[in-house]
Amino acid sequence: MPVYRRIRDQLGGSWVIHNATSQTIEAGVDVSGPRASLRSEKFSRITSRERTRIITAKPESFIVEVVDYLRFPDFQNLLVLAAQAVENVLQPDGIVRIGLRYINEIPAPEQPPEWSHWLDRSLTAPELPRQLTLTDWTGTARYQVSADQFLVLQYRPSAGPVVSPEGPLRRPRVTEGPIFVLDFDSFWQPDDIPEFTSDRIGEVADSLHSPLRGLFDSLCQPSLLEEFRKDRSP
Repeated sequence: MPVYRRIRDQLGGSWVIHNATSQTIEAGVDVSGPRASLRSEKFSRITSRERTRIITAKPESFIVEVVDYLRFPDFQNLLVLAAQAVENVLQPDGIVRIGLRYINEIPAPEQPPEWSHWLDRSLTAPELPRQLTLTDWTGTARYQVSADQFLVLQYRPSAGPVVSPEGPLRRPRVTEGPIFVLDFDSFWQPDDIPEFTSDRIGEVADSLHSPLRGLFDSLCQPSLLEEFRKDRSP
Protein backbone atom coordinates (compact mmCIF):
# COMPACT_ATOMS: atom_id res chain seq x y z
CA MET A 1 0.00 0.00 0.00
CA PRO A 2 2.78 2.56 0.71
CA VAL A 3 4.13 1.94 -2.80
CA TYR A 4 0.68 2.47 -4.31
CA ARG A 5 0.30 5.72 -2.41
CA ARG A 6 3.62 7.00 -3.72
CA ILE A 7 2.69 6.12 -7.30
CA ARG A 8 -0.74 7.71 -6.82
CA ASP A 9 0.89 10.90 -5.53
CA GLN A 10 3.09 11.01 -8.64
CA LEU A 11 0.02 10.78 -10.89
CA GLY A 12 -1.92 13.67 -9.33
CA GLY A 13 -5.16 14.40 -7.54
CA SER A 14 -7.50 12.86 -10.12
CA TRP A 15 -6.37 9.35 -9.10
CA VAL A 16 -7.41 7.27 -6.09
CA ILE A 17 -6.52 3.90 -4.61
CA HIS A 18 -9.35 1.42 -4.93
CA ASN A 19 -9.26 -1.71 -2.79
CA ALA A 20 -11.11 -4.83 -3.86
CA THR A 21 -11.47 -8.48 -2.95
CA SER A 22 -11.55 -11.43 -5.32
CA GLN A 23 -13.04 -14.76 -4.29
CA THR A 24 -12.10 -18.11 -5.79
CA ILE A 25 -13.83 -21.42 -5.11
CA GLU A 26 -11.35 -24.29 -4.93
CA ALA A 27 -12.80 -27.77 -5.27
CA GLY A 28 -11.16 -31.15 -5.17
CA VAL A 29 -11.26 -34.71 -3.85
CA ASP A 30 -9.10 -36.21 -1.13
CA VAL A 31 -9.19 -39.40 0.95
CA SER A 32 -12.15 -38.09 2.95
CA GLY A 33 -14.18 -37.34 -0.18
CA PRO A 34 -15.15 -34.18 -2.09
CA ARG A 35 -14.13 -30.86 -0.56
CA ALA A 36 -14.50 -27.20 -1.45
CA SER A 37 -13.11 -23.99 0.00
CA LEU A 38 -13.54 -20.28 -0.66
CA ARG A 39 -10.31 -18.31 -0.98
CA SER A 40 -10.38 -14.51 -0.73
CA GLU A 41 -7.58 -12.27 -1.94
CA LYS A 42 -7.35 -8.52 -1.36
CA PHE A 43 -5.66 -6.32 -3.93
CA SER A 44 -5.42 -2.65 -4.84
CA ARG A 45 -5.62 -0.62 -8.03
CA ILE A 46 -4.96 3.01 -8.82
CA THR A 47 -8.01 4.28 -10.66
CA SER A 48 -9.31 7.55 -12.04
CA ARG A 49 -12.23 8.97 -10.08
CA GLU A 50 -14.55 8.19 -13.02
CA ARG A 51 -13.29 4.57 -12.94
CA THR A 52 -12.57 4.66 -16.66
CA ARG A 53 -8.79 4.30 -16.25
CA ILE A 54 -6.79 1.90 -14.10
CA ILE A 55 -3.08 1.56 -13.38
CA THR A 56 -1.95 -1.66 -11.73
CA ALA A 57 1.60 -2.14 -10.44
CA LYS A 58 2.90 -5.66 -9.86
CA PRO A 59 6.35 -6.94 -8.89
CA GLU A 60 7.07 -7.94 -12.48
CA SER A 61 5.00 -5.45 -14.54
CA PHE A 62 2.68 -2.48 -14.65
CA ILE A 63 -0.55 -2.26 -16.65
CA VAL A 64 -2.52 0.73 -17.93
CA GLU A 65 -6.16 0.05 -18.90
CA VAL A 66 -8.70 2.52 -20.30
CA VAL A 67 -12.27 2.35 -21.62
CA ASP A 68 -12.64 6.05 -22.50
CA TYR A 69 -10.12 5.82 -25.36
CA LEU A 70 -10.46 8.46 -28.08
CA ARG A 71 -7.04 9.08 -29.65
CA PHE A 72 -3.70 7.34 -29.40
CA PRO A 73 -1.68 10.46 -28.43
CA ASP A 74 -3.90 10.88 -25.35
CA PHE A 75 -3.32 7.27 -24.33
CA GLN A 76 0.40 7.57 -25.05
CA ASN A 77 0.62 10.57 -22.72
CA LEU A 78 -1.11 8.56 -19.97
CA LEU A 79 1.22 5.61 -20.54
CA VAL A 80 4.30 7.84 -20.26
CA LEU A 81 2.89 9.48 -17.10
CA ALA A 82 2.35 6.07 -15.51
CA ALA A 83 5.81 4.91 -16.59
CA GLN A 84 7.37 8.02 -15.05
CA ALA A 85 5.59 7.33 -11.75
CA VAL A 86 6.72 3.68 -11.74
CA GLU A 87 10.23 4.72 -12.72
CA ASN A 88 10.47 7.28 -9.91
CA VAL A 89 9.00 5.06 -7.20
CA LEU A 90 10.14 1.53 -8.08
CA GLN A 91 13.26 2.19 -10.18
CA PRO A 92 12.94 -0.97 -12.32
CA ASP A 93 16.14 -2.51 -13.65
CA GLY A 94 14.99 -2.87 -17.24
CA ILE A 95 12.35 -3.76 -19.84
CA VAL A 96 11.61 -7.29 -21.02
CA ARG A 97 8.35 -6.66 -22.92
CA ILE A 98 6.08 -3.81 -23.95
CA GLY A 99 2.65 -4.54 -25.40
CA LEU A 100 -0.39 -2.69 -26.69
CA ARG A 101 -3.70 -4.53 -26.67
CA TYR A 102 -6.88 -3.19 -28.27
CA ILE A 103 -10.20 -5.00 -27.89
CA ASN A 104 -12.66 -3.59 -30.44
CA GLU A 105 -16.32 -4.55 -30.15
CA ILE A 106 -18.13 -3.76 -33.40
CA PRO A 107 -21.94 -3.82 -33.09
CA ALA A 108 -24.14 -5.40 -35.71
CA PRO A 109 -26.20 -2.72 -37.51
CA GLU A 110 -28.72 -5.27 -38.78
CA GLN A 111 -30.24 -8.63 -37.85
CA PRO A 112 -29.04 -11.15 -38.73
CA PRO A 113 -25.57 -9.56 -38.96
CA GLU A 114 -24.04 -9.18 -42.41
CA TRP A 115 -20.44 -8.72 -41.33
CA SER A 116 -19.11 -8.60 -44.90
CA HIS A 117 -20.89 -5.24 -45.33
CA TRP A 118 -18.66 -3.73 -42.63
CA LEU A 119 -15.54 -5.89 -42.43
CA ASP A 120 -13.10 -7.37 -44.91
CA ARG A 121 -14.30 -10.73 -46.20
CA SER A 122 -11.12 -12.41 -44.93
CA LEU A 123 -12.62 -12.15 -41.41
CA THR A 124 -15.79 -14.03 -42.29
CA ALA A 125 -16.26 -17.80 -42.35
CA PRO A 126 -16.07 -19.80 -45.59
CA GLU A 127 -19.21 -20.11 -47.70
CA LEU A 128 -21.09 -23.22 -46.65
CA PRO A 129 -23.71 -25.51 -48.18
CA ARG A 130 -27.20 -24.23 -47.46
CA GLN A 131 -28.08 -27.21 -45.29
CA LEU A 132 -25.45 -26.11 -42.73
CA THR A 133 -26.16 -23.27 -40.32
CA LEU A 134 -23.09 -21.31 -39.25
CA THR A 135 -23.26 -20.28 -35.57
CA ASP A 136 -19.72 -19.29 -34.60
CA TRP A 137 -16.12 -19.11 -35.79
CA THR A 138 -12.74 -17.93 -34.45
CA GLY A 139 -9.56 -16.87 -36.21
CA THR A 140 -5.99 -16.00 -35.20
CA ALA A 141 -3.27 -14.38 -37.30
CA ARG A 142 0.30 -13.63 -36.21
CA TYR A 143 2.50 -11.12 -38.02
CA GLN A 144 6.21 -10.41 -37.60
CA VAL A 145 6.89 -6.68 -37.92
CA SER A 146 10.63 -6.85 -37.17
CA ALA A 147 13.11 -9.16 -35.45
CA ASP A 148 11.66 -8.38 -32.02
CA GLN A 149 8.23 -6.91 -32.79
CA PHE A 150 5.06 -8.91 -33.43
CA LEU A 151 1.35 -8.34 -33.98
CA VAL A 152 -1.32 -10.93 -33.16
CA LEU A 153 -4.94 -10.58 -34.26
CA GLN A 154 -7.80 -12.68 -32.88
CA TYR A 155 -11.28 -12.24 -34.34
CA ARG A 156 -14.72 -13.75 -33.91
CA PRO A 157 -18.40 -12.89 -33.60
CA SER A 158 -19.93 -12.77 -30.14
CA ALA A 159 -23.47 -12.69 -28.77
CA GLY A 160 -22.56 -9.76 -26.50
CA PRO A 161 -19.72 -7.73 -24.98
CA VAL A 162 -16.48 -9.55 -24.15
CA VAL A 163 -15.26 -6.77 -21.84
CA SER A 164 -17.57 -7.13 -18.86
CA PRO A 165 -19.51 -4.00 -17.90
CA GLU A 166 -19.50 -5.37 -14.33
CA GLY A 167 -15.69 -5.29 -14.11
CA PRO A 168 -13.50 -2.75 -12.32
CA LEU A 169 -13.65 -0.36 -15.28
CA ARG A 170 -16.93 1.50 -15.81
CA ARG A 171 -17.62 1.50 -19.53
CA PRO A 172 -19.19 4.73 -20.85
CA ARG A 173 -20.96 2.80 -23.61
CA VAL A 174 -22.06 -0.84 -23.61
CA THR A 175 -23.17 -2.42 -26.87
CA GLU A 176 -26.33 -4.51 -26.81
CA GLY A 177 -26.76 -7.55 -29.04
CA PRO A 178 -24.32 -9.29 -31.41
CA ILE A 179 -20.87 -7.82 -31.93
CA PHE A 180 -17.73 -8.68 -33.87
CA VAL A 181 -14.51 -8.75 -31.84
CA LEU A 182 -11.19 -7.56 -33.25
CA ASP A 183 -8.59 -8.25 -30.56
CA PHE A 184 -5.11 -6.87 -31.36
CA ASP A 185 -1.93 -7.60 -29.38
CA SER A 186 1.08 -5.64 -30.65
CA PHE A 187 4.23 -6.28 -28.64
CA TRP A 188 7.98 -5.72 -28.51
CA GLN A 189 10.15 -8.37 -26.85
CA PRO A 190 13.89 -7.67 -27.25
CA ASP A 191 16.64 -10.25 -26.74
CA ASP A 192 18.50 -7.95 -24.36
CA ILE A 193 17.13 -6.06 -21.33
CA PRO A 194 17.27 -2.35 -22.16
CA GLU A 195 17.17 0.33 -19.48
CA PHE A 196 13.73 1.22 -18.12
CA THR A 197 12.88 4.82 -19.06
CA SER A 198 9.49 6.41 -19.63
CA ASP A 199 10.75 8.03 -22.86
CA ARG A 200 11.75 4.64 -24.26
CA ILE A 201 8.35 3.19 -23.37
CA GLY A 202 6.57 6.07 -25.14
CA GLU A 203 8.70 5.63 -28.27
CA VAL A 204 8.15 1.87 -28.41
CA ALA A 205 4.40 2.33 -27.90
CA ASP A 206 4.33 4.60 -30.94
CA SER A 207 6.10 1.99 -33.08
CA LEU A 208 3.67 -0.69 -31.83
CA HIS A 209 0.62 1.40 -32.65
CA SER A 210 1.52 2.16 -36.28
CA PRO A 211 1.19 -1.39 -37.76
CA LEU A 212 -1.80 -2.10 -35.52
CA ARG A 213 -3.64 0.92 -36.84
CA GLY A 214 -2.73 0.02 -40.41
CA LEU A 215 -4.12 -3.50 -40.00
CA PHE A 216 -7.31 -2.21 -38.37
CA ASP A 217 -7.94 0.20 -41.25
CA SER A 218 -7.37 -2.54 -43.83
CA LEU A 219 -9.90 -4.84 -42.14
CA CYS A 220 -12.74 -2.30 -41.98
CA GLN A 221 -14.92 -1.25 -44.87
CA PRO A 222 -14.94 2.54 -45.54
CA SER A 223 -18.47 2.83 -44.15
CA LEU A 224 -17.34 1.39 -40.80
CA LEU A 225 -14.28 3.64 -40.64
CA GLU A 226 -16.55 6.65 -41.06
CA GLU A 227 -18.57 5.52 -38.05
CA PHE A 228 -15.43 5.20 -35.93
CA ARG A 229 -14.10 8.59 -37.02
CA LYS A 230 -17.23 10.39 -35.88
CA ASP A 231 -16.14 10.46 -32.25
CA ARG A 232 -12.95 8.46 -31.79
CA SER A 233 -9.87 7.02 -33.44
CA PRO A 234 -8.90 3.35 -32.94
